[in-house]
Amino acid sequence: MGTPRPYKVAIIAPTCFYYQVPLFRALAADDHIELTVYFCSGEGVSGQDVKIVYGSDSNWGVQDELLEGYNFKFLRNHAPNGSYLKSLVGLANLGIWKELNDTRPDVVVVMSWMNPTWWLTFFASLRFNIPLLLMTDANVNAERLMSPWKSWIKRLFLGGFLFRIATGYLCAGTANRQLYTYYGVPDEKLVPFAYSWGYSHLLEEGKQLRDQKAELRNKYNIPQDAVVILYCGRFSTEKGSMELLEAYKRVSHSRKALVLVGDGRLRTRMEDFVASKGLESVYFMGFQTRNDMSIFYTLADCLILPSHRETWGMVVNEALCFSLPVVISDQVGSGPDLVIPEENGHYFPARDVSALADRITQIIELSDEDRHIMGEKSYSLIKKWTDRDLATTMVKYLDSLQIVRD
Repeated sequence: MGTPRPYKVAIIAPTCFYYQVPLFRALAADDHIELTVYFCSGEGVSGQDVKIVYGSDSNWGVQDELLEGYNFKFLRNHAPNGSYLKSLVGLANLGIWKELNDTRPDVVVVMSWMNPTWWLTFFASLRFNIPLLLMTDANVNAERLMSPWKSWIKRLFLGGFLFRIATGYLCAGTANRQLYTYYGVPDEKLVPFAYSWGYSHLLEEGKQLRDQKAELRNKYNIPQDAVVILYCGRFSTEKGSMELLEAYKRVSHSRKALVLVGDGRLRTRMEDFVASKGLESVYFMGFQTRNDMSIFYTLADCLILPSHRETWGMVVNEALCFSLPVVISDQVGSGPDLVIPEENGHYFPARDVSALADRITQIIELSDEDRHIMGEKSYSLIKKWTDRDLATTMVKYLDSLQIVRD
């Protein structure tokens, strides 16, 4: 009996997210997997999503590298003014039915359930008897905030239909796994995995730039003795942007500094708040490309992510690569896996300005040595997180399904 052919794996992705490309490459490099990634939108490559989300004319700065190392295909989006950022109406890639019918992969991996493309993929998988795996970063925290009627609808659709027909679940982490358990998915269908993966280049950059902190602070006129609190992301209500400024205002230490990397619809309001309250040492750095982000992680002493809702929070992974302590809200999905209270960071209840101010104060009041110890714990956590063979994990699960490979 000869060696079976590789598993034909089709991943249906909303767009080309820079943080998932290393995962695609790792799967494609495994001899047991024949991978094709179908992109429903080109916004992640063109940078159009940056303009929509951040209001910036820049792009991610890595577009020339995003499509290297794996097989891919862009599907035509039939949705009028379509965008992966518009849930329920943004993606209508009708060609996915024909693709699955023609190629007949051994397994289909989908990344959402919020657009016509996903619904069509679900029904195509049923029609052609193709096992379906879910790979999302949704977490259980948001479910507990929903109104009773929304919760009832989601339980009917997810627990009563979609989660019943899915063959398995590639769990992004603890909070993601808890989401599926919350809706009644049995443990044997839950596979430890990752929604984003592959931080070796950032870990290396963290080492290389470590001795340049003073030089980078000089470049941006940031005081050398300041404890620099870093925020990276959208300036928006759901990210807790205004609460962050209010909390920072309440921190009385003279050595504090707040560096804001990003942009968005709240920027003018935030700048007005800083001016009207006379806040000092607040630095608006604007949107930065991926190639420049390492600079700001290097000059910082701590990362803050105060989101009201956050499925995962990729900036947490990245900050850990640069040995930073982190302070996050209790809604951030990566928390259970990457933040250990008092060891490499702190939690606070989302929207609780006083609690956020207290956590920032705790970080500032630490000695440089104690912050360094917290940072080293962050580094060890992300190193362990990325030191996994996800391709082997997927192959073992596919083997357990006893898929016939002619």
